[in-house]
Amino acid sequence: MLRRWLIAAAIVAMGSAGALAWLASGEVIPSVVRDRLVDVVQPGVTVWWFVLAGPFRSAPSSPTGIAFAAAANTACWLLVLWFAVTVVRAVRRRLAPPP
Repeated sequence: MLRRWLIAAAIVAMGSAGALAWLASGEVIPSVVRDRLVDVVQPGVTVWWFVLAGPFRSAPSSPTGIAFAAAANTACWLLVLWFAVTVVRAVRRRLAPPP
């Protein structure tokens, strides 16, 4: 079970770092793709903004900022995933027939 969580964390962290780096590169990205990427990495960027950034900065652009935001994003999404798994398990236990 721990291995699955570690694999999920690695995938989310790499995806978040890649998305943040791509957004910070300034390349022309279609607005639909850009908006979806921003939606996915927003929790990490919000934590980054409160902890490391100053006012009027919209996204991390330095390697350190991107790494921190990706780690924060990973932690946020894994917390959401853990909560969903916990809720599903609780519902299954309730709906399971008694032994």
